[in-house]
Amino acid sequence: MVQIEELGKAIAQLVFNRNAGNGPDKNPEIIGQSFRSLKTDTAFLLNHEPDEIELALNGEDGCGLERMELAAKLLIEESYLSSVPLPLLNKAQELLYYLQIHDTAFSLERMMLLQDIEVEIKRLS
Repeated sequence: MVQIEELGKAIAQLVFNRNAGNGPDKNPEIIGQSFRSLKTDTAFLLNHEPDEIELALNGEDGCGLERMELAAKLLIEESYLSSVPLPLLNKAQELLYYLQIHDTAFSLERMMLLQDIEVEIKRLS
């Protein structure tokens, strides 16, 4: 669980950096470190189905859904830095919908994030 807490802090730092205008300078390194900590990368997430991703992220503690949520948030943050953000946003959206269905708790934060993603996808399309 320590890993999950640390990754949550990293994501908060990513959002803070982006909102402060420091995202392009500081966030690529934080995103890379966070993906390494999750033992995954963008290519894996983009090329696999959510159930496969959950299995890969489960680890020894069975916290794959929690890690998947963090991975989805990392994809969103990476989309702000990418010249091709739509695939990242689409995958983040897919993962968050999967989480809403498979997690034991319904998350209003997730639903708000899904709405934000939908607006951004429409804007970029």
